Amino acid sequence: ELISSVKEQVHNECRPVQNLLFSECKLGLNDLPNQFYDIDWDVILIDGPRGHWPTAPGRMSAIFTAGVLARSKKASAKSAKTHVFVHDYNLDPQRVSSEEFLCRENLVEDNGMLGHFVLERMDDDTSQFCKKQSSSPKHRKLR
Repeated sequence: ELISSVKEQVHNECRPVQNLLFSECKLGLNDLPNQFYDIDWDVILIDGPRGHWPTAPGRMSAIFTAGVLARSKKASAKSAKTHVFVHDYNLDPQRVSSEEFLCRENLVEDNGMLGHFVLERMDDDTSQFCKKQSSSPKHRKLR
């Protein structure tokens, strides 16, 4: 339901490039300290919150937020790229969320437990998280 909600709002509140501090997107984390949103992140590690039981929040919001932060880097940032690591990538909720918001074409490495994505800054008017997906992503297994 949450992924469908984001797809419906991808041109408005759930854009891939935005200031999450002012977002009404259900998946966007906008209650962190304000300074968090001003940083041009080079590396983001997603290792929580837990989602192994029905009432646990899971990592979908953290994955969505990481995708938006990575794509929303300022043009003045040293690097246009952000490395995003997703722990427990082997579990369906993390894998599905990652493929939806970090995108398969950005997956460069995985070892089952850890997915490594490299995302680049996008233009403000972008309304898609992912390009057309190929049937076989180009990535290599971590050793």
